[in-house]
Amino acid sequence: MKKYKLLYFVSEDEYFLSHKIFQAKDALKNKFDVMIICNFTKYEKRIRSKGFKTQNINFNRKSINPINNITCLIRLLKIIHTFKPNIIQCFALKPILITTIAAFFNKKIKVLCCVVGVGFLIINRSFFSNVIRECYFFLLKAFTMKNINYVFQNLDDLQFFEEKGLIKNNNVKIIKGSGVDTNFFKKGNNKKIYDLIFHSRILKDKGVLEIIDALKKLKKKQIILRVLILGNPDPKNFSSISFKQLNEWNDNKIIIWKPRVTNVLPYLQKSKIAILPSYREGLPRSLIEAASCELPIISTNVPGCKEICLDKFNGFLVKPKDAISLARAIEKLVFNQEMIDKFGKNGRNHVVRNFGNKLVSKKFREVYKSLLK
Repeated sequence: MKKYKLLYFVSEDEYFLSHKIFQAKDALKNKFDVMIICNFTKYEKRIRSKGFKTQNINFNRKSINPINNITCLIRLLKIIHTFKPNIIQCFALKPILITTIAAFFNKKIKVLCCVVGVGFLIINRSFFSNVIRECYFFLLKAFTMKNINYVFQNLDDLQFFEEKGLIKNNNVKIIKGSGVDTNFFKKGNNKKIYDLIFHSRILKDKGVLEIIDALKKLKKKQIILRVLILGNPDPKNFSSISFKQLNEWNDNKIIIWKPRVTNVLPYLQKSKIAILPSYREGLPRSLIEAASCELPIISTNVPGCKEICLDKFNGFLVKPKDAISLARAIEKLVFNQEMIDKFGKNGRNHVVRNFGNKLVSKKFREVYKSLLK
């Protein structure tokens, strides 16, 4: 049996371990030779120990320096020349662009562009961001050939790419999320310590400021809640909350902040409700993990979030950037144990049916098979 080669291009090793390793391991089991390329920080040995080849491409996901990006492109071209992949699977907007340009020079390679969110292309409307956005659109249009294929996590993102003319008779598929291990993420018998849990990167775009504002509004009504903010700021992101601000909120007992942990499960099992009032998502893994643990969800009626949080079925959807509607939803749910239990069970069933690791990996295997015909 011929052994095909799959090249995985992700931004950083930590993201690969948290979001993509199950899919990549499934490819290994199905006789693919898999190489992971990214900006390796501290997990390269761990990833190699799982049976993957690795190559540090020294990728900077936020750099707009043309020299840095051209250097990254040249590194990718060299890796393609030596590894000779049959498929390149790339994740996120910048790796998609760099891979698309590289594939322009080798049209025999099949490229699978996995769009895991388009927030930057939509949310930030500054002059500088507009210039970057238009440059991105121009380059992606110019270099996209028939060997480029797309996977989107939600229909809205697919339609956005279509409206911008970024898809040219390319194969397109929707696969919802990265998949979670529903046997691992399940309800525990732990005592509920936290009323609300937010676990994600701590960014303004994730609705963190609205959470703080909503908690202040509830406090004025003598409703004091224990709210866990679990995660780290992202200094490379323009919308990051500062460490100073986080510490100030923590010191003032507005929230309880804990840095990102390797295993979020114990914290989910000790929480009543998951919250993510994001401005836009691909399909948030944090909410899928929470729902798998039978936590009801409070999120926003935006692409990505509305796929996992079904309003009045396993949680409440509120208006984005609206602390008042967020506070109302929290107040309505947090003291209603019957509703919490009902929404929790509904959410668990929703995840098992639609977002399990095995289901998602099976869908990607089908995509690989179609590309290799």
